[in-house]
Amino acid sequence: MTTAVLQLEKTATQAEQYIKAHLFDPDGLMYSYIDVRTGKPFATDFARESRHFDAPREAWSIHLRADADPVAYWSYEDTVATAGFYMEALVLKHEATGDPAPLEQAFRIWETYKLVYYASQVYGSGSFLRPYGGLAGGFAGLGRWAEPLGTDQASPLLTAQYALWKHAADADKQELADVMVNTLAWYERQGFRYLYYKSLIHGWDKAEPYRTPHAGSYYFPALAFAAKVTHDGKWMRYFREKLPLSTGSGRELMDTFKWGSDLVMLADLLGSEFERMFAPKLLTAGGEEALRQLARFDQPGMTARGVMGPESVRTRPGEEGFHFLCGLAGLNCPGAAEPVARVLSQPTRVPEDFTVFATEDADRLPRKGYLQLQARAVGRPLVLWYRDYWRLRQASASAAAVRGPSASRERPSRAAPFKDGD
Repeated sequence: MTTAVLQLEKTATQAEQYIKAHLFDPDGLMYSYIDVRTGKPFATDFARESRHFDAPREAWSIHLRADADPVAYWSYEDTVATAGFYMEALVLKHEATGDPAPLEQAFRIWETYKLVYYASQVYGSGSFLRPYGGLAGGFAGLGRWAEPLGTDQASPLLTAQYALWKHAADADKQELADVMVNTLAWYERQGFRYLYYKSLIHGWDKAEPYRTPHAGSYYFPALAFAAKVTHDGKWMRYFREKLPLSTGSGRELMDTFKWGSDLVMLADLLGSEFERMFAPKLLTAGGEEALRQLARFDQPGMTARGVMGPESVRTRPGEEGFHFLCGLAGLNCPGAAEPVARVLSQPTRVPEDFTVFATEDADRLPRKGYLQLQARAVGRPLVLWYRDYWRLRQASASAAAVRGPSASRERPSRAAPFKDGD
């Protein structure tokens, strides 16, 4: 085992310890973000001083949503996605090590989030709302905020559900499938569109005024799964109709499958059809685009300015191609694993190296607009690193340990390796 892998293992152990000690609320929901300086949710006074506006505004917006209750917002805004990443990581750990404990823990976490799903049903069959404020007051936050999951959160939840579904017993397997298909049907009934923050409508098609390319991160694997378990032809008709939204270029592919595991899940479901729909040269082009994005992170600690936020803040590789590259590594695409390992090796201090913005910059950033808060916010980025670590571990394992159809395993070896710019 190389020094680099040993270092990753050490960081992964520390990350797991921190997640268990700090990122669960008393009822078992995961915090999206907590204060790196205290290991707890942000203090009310500090969060309030970070608001965008001193007075209410008439129209709803993302900023006003946070301003309404900053502590509830930052504690639970991405709780479903965070839990999805963590549940998937635990399943990957179980598959890589054979230890049953991580899988059992993943199922326990799902039991808690299943309550969120069932509590959401009074707002529409199949709906899945964000549980701001947690279980307090019987999910009072569901009614107060009434905010559905964006597809960027529905995607990691889906891939975690699928990972659990493959290991579930009969009754649990059927319930998971029902939840997954019913959630997809909720989006389908609205034309694969949804109201976002009471401000705008997120759509999927290119003609939509507020199109989100990563919508396919959820819809494509969800449609493939629904087709598999329901045998209803409409799901694959939707799939084929929308497929050109993601296959026009390597950049489109990368922007669509932003979390990586979405692509791995899709390959597992499609089997030999995957290569026909996503040609090896397209995967290669997507990998090369991801490497071009990584090249922008040339500041100390492999950070960059202005990539995810204003020019005044530094961030580390993530949604701009890196997690997609992790997905390519999960498919054993030549040339993907090495840069993934290099990026994962950069942060070593848990939790300081895993904040949304570089925590070294916190004190020089203004509080207003949540800039300083995000430089002190640890949570989802740490869990995502942990998930990516176990994805890399699985990808590096022997062929006998790799899950999925043999065609999915063989296909990447026929793809041309893309060039690492390093």
